[in-house]
Amino acid sequence: MDAYNFTESERLYVAKAEQYCANGEQCRASVKEKLTVWGAGQDVASRIVDYLVDSGFIDEHRYCRIYCESKLHLMKWGRVKMRYQLRMKHIDGSIIDNAIQNLDQEQYMDTLARLAGSKLATIQDPDPRKRRSKLMAFLSSHGFTPDEINQTVDELAFEYDN
Repeated sequence: MDAYNFTESERLYVAKAEQYCANGEQCRASVKEKLTVWGAGQDVASRIVDYLVDSGFIDEHRYCRIYCESKLHLMKWGRVKMRYQLRMKHIDGSIIDNAIQNLDQEQYMDTLARLAGSKLATIQDPDPRKRRSKLMAFLSSHGFTPDEINQTVDELAFEYDN
């Protein structure tokens, strides 16, 4: 911390930011935003974030990995939604791609299948085509790709009336 030459008042922001990062994984953008809300100026916030990265309090690779895993398991989000939300946090695309590619494919597809099955059970429309369409729209809103959705919906074996 000495190399950053923080003033006494800036050290209070540093301590608060360290505690914030220790309570849960954070990305650079969220910590910088929090620091400015607390009253730190943009330049001070940037220096503190650089210090936190150098100290290991912030690691965007780790953050992305945990973010993607938790959003898959807790929110049932697909890759598209994860990628979009992480881009909104100004995280480098290669870091995002790496985290998304390292998701367990079997768990990912199992989550999609369970989500599709539970949603399908709630769709009351008697027309199979409309039920399929509603299900596909729902899965798309959760951020799954069209190929993933088609594969999963096809496995549910919709029967069409001729």
